[in-house]
Amino acid sequence: MKALERLIFRMLKGSEWERFNWEIDRKKDIKEACFVVFDTETTGLNFKKDQVISIGAVKIESLRIDLSKSFYILLKTSGKFKESIKVHGIMPQDLEEATDRREACINFIEYSRGCILVGFYVYIDITMIRKLVKENCKGPFYPYAIDLLDLVEDYKASLEDLLKKYQLPISSFHNALEDAYMTALLFLRILKKENYKKIKDLPLRVF
Repeated sequence: MKALERLIFRMLKGSEWERFNWEIDRKKDIKEACFVVFDTETTGLNFKKDQVISIGAVKIESLRIDLSKSFYILLKTSGKFKESIKVHGIMPQDLEEATDRREACINFIEYSRGCILVGFYVYIDITMIRKLVKENCKGPFYPYAIDLLDLVEDYKASLEDLLKKYQLPISSFHNALEDAYMTALLFLRILKKENYKKIKDLPLRVF
């Protein structure tokens, strides 16, 4: 369904489409690909009412994480999020000098441009970013992405479960950037273990 929506928007929106979306060459070797592994923190999981309040991402190029190109941003919000503080630890006062939502939208799009998005339960993150782009940048957002769960084919596993399974460190510091970094480590471990060669071999789809 989302792939069809992507096709329709691409046909109808023209240059507006290209501001927020890009194509992926599936014939490329994985070593030549750019991946942006990202995570969001939100005020909740109601896609209609809740908002993104932070985005963290790391970039993988030549199958290496370049931490100098990390992305982390807090976003201004008009909503209340008392309950979600228990999850992400972001307090209302932390957002007093946060980035304007339109600026955050533009910054993330430009950071990710040309890359394949990767996440854990990535449908949630992409849906929230799509809402951010629609409401604040007035454009469509239908990126190609990979959900780590499609690679491991264990849809009940937590990120911590998989980090343990693949003998990777577990961080106790929970925020969007740290979770993105942990997810990137896991993504690289799986790629190398399963010996993927081409982008077309990966479970790439539109969420």
